[in-house]
Amino acid sequence: MSKIAYLGDKYTHTYAAACKFGKNGELIGYPTIYSSIEAVANGNCDYVVCPIENSCGGSVADTLDALWSFHLYIKAETVLSVPQNLIGAEGAEIGDIKTVYSHAQAITQCAEFLRKELPQAKIISVDSTAAALMLIKDNSVAAIARTPAAGQTVLKSDIEDNRNNSTRFVLLGNEASLDGNKCSIVFETRNIPGALVAPLNKINDFGLNMTKIESRPHKSKLGRYVFFVDFDSNLDRKKLAEVVDELTSLTLSLKFLGQYPTL
Repeated sequence: MSKIAYLGDKYTHTYAAACKFGKNGELIGYPTIYSSIEAVANGNCDYVVCPIENSCGGSVADTLDALWSFHLYIKAETVLSVPQNLIGAEGAEIGDIKTVYSHAQAITQCAEFLRKELPQAKIISVDSTAAALMLIKDNSVAAIARTPAAGQTVLKSDIEDNRNNSTRFVLLGNEASLDGNKCSIVFETRNIPGALVAPLNKINDFGLNMTKIESRPHKSKLGRYVFFVDFDSNLDRKKLAEVVDELTSLTLSLKFLGQYPTL
C-alpha cells in the first residue's frame, strides 16, 4: 500500500484532496507543507498531496519552491471548492473573538470578512488550519478551517471573500508522469534581452495553450528567477520529448515536471 503524505489532519482541505487521490493508499499527516514534501524526498512516503494554487490567494510558494529544489514531479492534479468557516469553542459567539488563527492562504481568502466583521481581532498565521483548530482554548479564540474538531462549532460559515473560492492540489512523486491533458515545466533563462520571449514563443509555435506563468526567486542572489509554466497538452511521448528538447535548448536550465491528468 502506498504511503501518501499531506498537510495537517482530517480537518484540512488538503486531507480532502488526499482522499480523492489516495483511495487505496495510507494517508499520513504532517505539520507543514515542507515537512510533507520532505517525507517523499527522503523516502518515508511514496507520494505527497500539496496545494499549489488558490483562485483568490494565488500560488503556494512552498510547493513551487519544492518542485524546483527536489527531485519531485507532478503525477496528477485536482481542483476542489474550498469553503472556509470561522470556528470557535462551543458556546462562543463572534463578538467574543479577539484572536483568529489559520494558514496564511486561508487568511488571504477571507481578508474582507476579517476586515469587516473582526476589525479588532489579532490575525495570526500558523502552519495549517489543523494547527489553528488546536489553538482554540477558550471563547476568545477562533480559527478559519474546513470543519470543526470535537468540542468546537462553526460560528460563521462560508466566510471566503469569493464563493467560487477553489484550490488546485497536485500529487507529487519521484517519477514524472508522461500521459495526461496538462504539462508543467520550470526553467531559468539567460540574462539577455528576449530570453523569456523565446521559450514562450516556442510554446505558441507548437500550438500549445499556456494556462499559467509564474516567477519565483532562484534564491542564489537577488534578481535571479525561475519561471513556472503550465500549458494544455495531450501529446504522444515522441512529440512531448520534441517539445521539451526544443524548450531546453532555449533556456539556461529546464526541469520537466510532468504531463499529467486532471482528476
